Amino acid sequence: MRFNLSKGFLLLLSAGFLFLAGCASTDHDNMSERPWNSPKNWEHGMPTGIMRER
Repeated sequence: MRFNLSKGFLLLLSAGFLFLAGCASTDHDNMSERPWNSPKNWEHGMPTGIMRER
């Protein structure tokens, strides 16, 4: 029983470490030109030509 608890604790501890480590990088030279969450060209509203007929 004691072996199973220590093995489970180590597994939980390593999973927590991997969760906290994540995918972050401290390399500032490897930055993308555009952030992933910035709006694209087509995501900023209705085109102006759509309402001309009214």
